Amino acid sequence: MQLQLREQHTLKDALISTNPALQELYARAFSSAEKLFLSEAYNPQRTLFCTLLIRTAFDWLLSHPDAPEDFETFYHSMLTKKQSFCQKHIYLQPIGNTDLIEEPAGIWLLDSLRSCLESFFLGLHVKCLPSVPISSIHCCYRQSQDSDRAQLHADGILTFLKNNKPPDALCVLGLTLLDLYPCETWSFTFGKFLPGQVGVCSFARFSGSFPQPGCTTLNPATGREELREVTCHEICHLIGLGNCRWLQCIMQGALSLDEALLRPLEPCPVCLRKLQYVAGFKLIERYRVRDGPLSPLGAKGERDEQWQNCGLHVEVPGSQSSAQTVLCVSRVSWPIKEMLIAQLAFDAGNRISLE
Repeated sequence: MQLQLREQHTLKDALISTNPALQELYARAFSSAEKLFLSEAYNPQRTLFCTLLIRTAFDWLLSHPDAPEDFETFYHSMLTKKQSFCQKHIYLQPIGNTDLIEEPAGIWLLDSLRSCLESFFLGLHVKCLPSVPISSIHCCYRQSQDSDRAQLHADGILTFLKNNKPPDALCVLGLTLLDLYPCETWSFTFGKFLPGQVGVCSFARFSGSFPQPGCTTLNPATGREELREVTCHEICHLIGLGNCRWLQCIMQGALSLDEALLRPLEPCPVCLRKLQYVAGFKLIERYRVRDGPLSPLGAKGERDEQWQNCGLHVEVPGSQSSAQTVLCVSRVSWPIKEMLIAQLAFDAGNRISLE
């Protein structure tokens, strides 16, 4: 296992840009508190966002040595696309069987995904379309290389989704419990997409029973965080974000299920700025919504454990009382806690400490 370190000035330029116009855009888009939060990207002592890890010689980072996409590259790529951000609807299209819309586990999953997506992409609206049987979609298929089950070629599904895209859709994501492959040389894929248009995402490898043949039903025991993660990842691609090579991020690529499950549930600051540019949300408001009862934040447990039974102590300089005011924030997940600290520090000019 090794760390993939990047120079702090490189990370700063990736986030803010060296282009004066984009620097001005950054200054207008974010409050002082939000800038402090984002500056964790290039803080040498950062604890909020983690450096990339290379765990094996087969990791995606080594297998795909592409140039990283900074905000400036993303910004200019968006100018060349015909995608209209006046269209504020993300559509989910169940494909292949009725479990995703009729069985209790499927209904729960779609409701959970919709809530997650509307907080992740705050400002955009998520709608579910009626399920489409695979028999109505013309696509190639083959036997899987690592099981006895059939796999569908993703391109046929993408063509169907593109031809049936609602006029008010920003993008459409197909969801299926069937296994997919993108080309003959790949054994499988979690998803494939046409940038700015449509994509398809497979939950087959998250079913809890793969590679046993004949199982195309949703396992209620499957962690909803993993399904949310892969869905958010694919929709980020649809609205223009590329894979991330800056910090540990939901937008990292993955070549295996294990690698996909190791991705965090949130974007790094560079990708968060891209997302904010598309959706237009305020960061602090997004994290407040993300901290609701269905929030995936903290679900992987590591950071939230640091905050259990923690109080936020605010010492007001020059106050008549020497006692500190304690604000209980132990129920708030880690990103919004950092944001609250920054907001208090800038708005009140207070000295903040954590115990």
